[in-house]
Amino acid sequence: MNNAYFSFTREPFSRELAPSEVFISKGHRELLARLRHAIETGSLAVITGHVGSGKSTTIRSVMHSLEASRYRYLYLASSGLTPAEFYKGLLYQVDVQPGRAFSHNKRLVAHAMMDLYQKGIKPIVVVDEAQELTVPMLSELRFVLNYRTDSFSPLMIILAGQPQLAETLRLQVLECIRQRISVRYRLPCLEEEEIPAYILHHLKIAGVDKQIFADEAIALIYQFSKGIPRRINNLCRYALLAAVAADNSIVDATAVKKGLEEEDLI
Repeated sequence: MNNAYFSFTREPFSRELAPSEVFISKGHRELLARLRHAIETGSLAVITGHVGSGKSTTIRSVMHSLEASRYRYLYLASSGLTPAEFYKGLLYQVDVQPGRAFSHNKRLVAHAMMDLYQKGIKPIVVVDEAQELTVPMLSELRFVLNYRTDSFSPLMIILAGQPQLAETLRLQVLECIRQRISVRYRLPCLEEEEIPAYILHHLKIAGVDKQIFADEAIALIYQFSKGIPRRINNLCRYALLAAVAADNSIVDATAVKKGLEEEDLI
């Protein structure tokens, strides 16, 4: 309903964005730079941030920008991933049929990664929701990264997760993994002065080339979202619906308060 009312050409504040449509904040720009550096020089990167901060979206945009002839992007969602599932997941993604034995699959992964590397293709393994990885699974990464010697690895691993991932990695038992981290970064939330540009960016993507959120509405959105992009998107969608219901072409503070009620934040 709000699409026609505001003359949107597509759903505004959608999670379904092309990599080229992602809003680049100061924090995201720093993350992009660090990821590109890690991909060229490192073997393990750890990216943390709050739920909805844009970690996965930013990583995905970097992966899509890489040359397919030089890099192979392999994605795994954690959800309690075990070492056995980890190896099987990688094998499926490189079109290798896993066997029944854990040790056999471990060797198959090593051979598959080295085969890609020898063809001039660097495998990049992204493990999302990595805060759910167990200590045994994190410890297993040492064997994945080490190939014959500690100084060489044919692949790159990016762990992306919530802040508790960094806490887990501080455990003494994971010292060997911690020493392999070449890049670590905690993605900050958007700063208050970035919120108007963020909202306008999403409006433009949806076909509206002007700011339709009032200043006091934007201030409320920042106050209750804490600068987390996913929360901003949710609040903006609810506020747009409230503005339509009130027959108001400007999204004001009242509309945002209605959105906050929908989000059960007030």
